[in-house]
Amino acid sequence: MVIACDGLHSVIRKQLHPGECEPVYSGVNMWRGVTRWKPYLGGETYVRGGWLTCGKMVIYPIRKALDANGLKLINCVTEVTTPVYERRDWSRQGRLENFIHVFEDWHFDWLDVPAMIRAADVLIEFPMIDQDPLPWWTQGSVTLLGDAAHPMVPRGSNGAGQAIIDAQALADCLARSGGDVEEALKRYKEQHLAATANIVLTNRKNPPDAILREVYERSGDKPFHHIDDVISQAELAAITDSYKRVAGYDKASLKSA
Repeated sequence: MVIACDGLHSVIRKQLHPGECEPVYSGVNMWRGVTRWKPYLGGETYVRGGWLTCGKMVIYPIRKALDANGLKLINCVTEVTTPVYERRDWSRQGRLENFIHVFEDWHFDWLDVPAMIRAADVLIEFPMIDQDPLPWWTQGSVTLLGDAAHPMVPRGSNGAGQAIIDAQALADCLARSGGDVEEALKRYKEQHLAATANIVLTNRKNPPDAILREVYERSGDKPFHHIDDVISQAELAAITDSYKRVAGYDKASLKSA
């Protein structure tokens, strides 16, 4: 049995589907940085702001402890709509001049965003790319798992989350197969092929961060005092819960897994 979980550039996937089309670029490029910075808003706050057409950021601490200088390790993810991008490579070094201008006016009384970006120890670049769903994953005793099976736009921890769900499903199929590997892999494919294809396509039109799009469009990108002035808590929950059900992250799906 061969389980190919060799990621975005899967060698096995290419052997199974040598004529597969090129990756599909979403029109959004991403830059990620890790910065040693002073704690903000109490020190444990996850920030998500802006929108793709005007610059979007996700900022959060990735280490609880402070270093000797009283600084935390902060992860910042920037996403910007642009036709310019390089081939996907998780280790590609990013260049400040390609995106920093979008965030130059992001100065808050609790955080100077452009200064934090410029102070990054590490800065990498990655295009928001996926691939069209495959018609099949399994051939005999060979199958695909995780990004090798269904590369998705990297939002909402999709890659890691779906790989975990795949692995659990595959383990269950193997445990129930009575030793028939090919039947187990066939059942695994039948259970998850359509579901993961739906996740790939949903991320193209209504991703998990669609809440930011709604707020951006409803507010006209103007300041407001409270989120309830723009969108109700019920609507926020409905958007989040809808994506959870598609991705299999809702409580009912997780309890039945």
